[in-house]
This record gives sequence, C-alpha cells and structure tokens, in this order.
Amino acid sequence: MSHWRIQPRMSVKIEYATVANCGPQHIWQVFHQIERWPRWDPGAIKSVRWLAGKPWSKGSRFEISLSKPLAYTLTPEILDVDPPVYLHWRGKGSGVTGEQFFIFRRLSEGGTEMRTLQEYSGAPVLLMAKRIRQPILDGVQHMFA
Repeated sequence: MSHWRIQPRMSVKIEYATVANCGPQHIWQVFHQIERWPRWDPGAIKSVRWLAGKPWSKGSRFEISLSKPLAYTLTPEILDVDPPVYLHWRGKGSGVTGEQFFIFRRLSEGGTEMRTLQEYSGAPVLLMAKRIRQPILDGVQHMFA
C-alpha cells in the first residue's frame, strides 16, 4: 500500500526584474509617492494612504486596497528602508499576509535594475494560488513599466 500526500502551496512567490534607463533616485522620486499608485494600475489598486509614522521610515505603516487579483486590503509596515535603493515591508489584512522587497541597483553599464521579491500567504491565497500568481506578476510588470 502506498501513501502519498499532496502538499498545498503555502504561498505565492513572485520575483521580477527589469532595467530602467535612469538612476535609482529618479525611480524613488516616482515610487515614493503612494497617492499616485492607483494611477499605475487603476484596475487593481483602489487606494493607498499613510496610516502612521513618518512616510518611508522604519516602523511607518500604510494601507493599500486592491481589487484584483482578489479584493483585499493590506496594512504593511516598513521594516527596512534605504532610499533610493532598498525597501522591505510586511503587512496583513483580509486574511492575506504579504511581504515585499524592492531593490533599485545602479548598473555599471548604465541604467538601474529594478527588482522585486514578493510573497503572499493566507487562506484566500491558498484557495486561489493557481489563479492569482499570473495577475500579480502582470501587475508588477505593469507597475515597473
């Protein structure tokens, strides 16, 4: 008699990188304006606002409400930040836990590599893991474009 068990995917992980033809400070100048994020992907990002602390400082928190790939609101806390090159946050909300890293690294040949590492977990993610990975990746690509 054989025994087997299907291991559920515990999280959805995304890694994406592209190159921008500008310096990290130019990317940060646009990226740090969270009130503009809904303009980048109005079909996915409903709203973003600061909740506590000095924006973009360790321990500050913001709220982001999304409508796709599934509707949820996340309240990330900035865990580490080194403008204009590095950002790390983790947040929870609507049964979802999300953690994101953003790295904007100047390349020796010119331009800046924009890289993100993201991981999402929680019951809604586990139930829809196969259907949400690609829309999240599409949203990241759209944002970095």
